[in-house]
Amino acid sequence: MRNITYILGILMVLLAARQAGAQELDFIRTDINNIEMNGDDWSCLERKIDSLVLPDGRKFNILHIGDSHIQADFMTSVTRRLLQQQLGNGGRGCIAALRLAGTNQPDNYSLSADAPPVARCRLTRRSNGITPGVTGIGVAFKNRKRRLTVTLHGDDSLFSRVALLHSPSKMCDTAYVDGGRPLPGVQLSEYATGYDIAAEVQSSTLRVDVGGTFYGAYLTNDRSGVIYNAIGNNGACFADYLKIEDFAAQTRVLAPDLIILSFGTNEAFGRSSDSEIYASIDRLITSLKASNPDAKFMLTTPMECQRRLRRSRYAVNRRVAGVRDVIMKYGRDKHIPVWDLYEIAGGEGSSRLWLKNGLLSSRDHVHCQVIGYELQGALLADALLGRLLPSYTTQR
Repeated sequence: MRNITYILGILMVLLAARQAGAQELDFIRTDINNIEMNGDDWSCLERKIDSLVLPDGRKFNILHIGDSHIQADFMTSVTRRLLQQQLGNGGRGCIAALRLAGTNQPDNYSLSADAPPVARCRLTRRSNGITPGVTGIGVAFKNRKRRLTVTLHGDDSLFSRVALLHSPSKMCDTAYVDGGRPLPGVQLSEYATGYDIAAEVQSSTLRVDVGGTFYGAYLTNDRSGVIYNAIGNNGACFADYLKIEDFAAQTRVLAPDLIILSFGTNEAFGRSSDSEIYASIDRLITSLKASNPDAKFMLTTPMECQRRLRRSRYAVNRRVAGVRDVIMKYGRDKHIPVWDLYEIAGGEGSSRLWLKNGLLSSRDHVHCQVIGYELQGALLADALLGRLLPSYTTQR
């Protein structure tokens, strides 16, 4: 069992290799690395986790939505890997056409086309007369018939089913897979068309009629286990996802059992009032609940970061603590569980310690180094396993 002590030990070795003389990470509050339930009951999720021992393809679906901290997938890839090691690998889940849209993409998958798109848009940078979909991304092609290649990288990165995510259209009735084998498309929703590849593969090329706007893909296999979908967009706030038409309805194809919302950093650099942020959280959760009535929810708070004053001078962004308080208050008021990364990461003054130990980016003092995100991902996995898997708590 990979408990948190073991995980932190690995990360300390990596830290020592990257930055000689790094201090002990005693400012990380592993003693409070828990989910504050705020009166909610996750027994239904525990039962579903228990059922994953059956070899009948059962899934436990997590949908993690957020900003740039999520887009790069450094944090969530560690959480995904650790959960799947414990509970089974049900598939990679949602991948976005980020690189096709001209922005940074995780290095654990590739999603390419045989021709560049003629129009592209992103959640916080819309253009070309098209709009983003569930991934926060959208691309369109001049000629509809395109070859799309999906490739996963890493151990046990296999899929046997592909759902292409797209705007409402007659897209993808039939796909010609891996050199010519025809596969009939199954309309999973007006926003998704599915194909059963049958055998587990690491890469597949589909020749399809890409009508409308293409958002990404959803990859699964036939095994029981966890699917950890991460949807992140640079610069995003709670309110930005409300601007995507039918965003909540589009998430239904991912069948989330647990929806995690990770925002707050960009709100802390913006001008929204506490009441406006609170209202945005409520509108987003309300819409997601309406489309996914059986899903449970969890909020996370942002960790302390810094803002640049001039040139190389920085100061703590005190607004982060205020946004954290809004998220905590919403969780208490609405009985939504919260994972309080702000305090777990060290609370007030922690950004200086994260910088000193090579965990926070010295370039912008906002984003983490890869090792910092890996640490966050390990902490999140530990907190989730501690809540969802009772036997795990005896080994922490």
